[in-house]
Amino acid sequence: MDDSVVEGAEENRGEAQDSERVARLQERLERALREAAQIEVELSRVDGTIRGVPHYSVIEGRAHRLGKQLSREIQQRQMRELTADQSTTCKCPTCGRRCAVRPKERTVQTVDGDSLLTEGACYCAGCRRSFFPTA
Repeated sequence: MDDSVVEGAEENRGEAQDSERVARLQERLERALREAAQIEVELSRVDGTIRGVPHYSVIEGRAHRLGKQLSREIQQRQMRELTADQSTTCKCPTCGRRCAVRPKERTVQTVDGDSLLTEGACYCAGCRRSFFPTA
């Protein structure tokens, strides 16, 4: 069999596995979001926020707060994973010396509120300066 045919078949199989994984992950996400919505509705009744028939803005406000919380959680998780995948060293932009990349947390103001993000940071002992590694 021609090598290009074999490579094409392997690529198609890989794409099919990727699309199946995407579908499974999308289904999990939808289930988790439905569960989060159910918990939020129960919580709003237990904590007394929703009594009787509230003004719709109360329902919408609770939903937006939950959405913002989810957004911050996603941002924090993405940054932790990106930081974990970074190289363990990088070159100092001033002197070129190899410096260790260490995770550093800082609070960042996002459109959804304050979020504690983790990112890689370096310190060059020769230049006595801190810097962020470049992509």
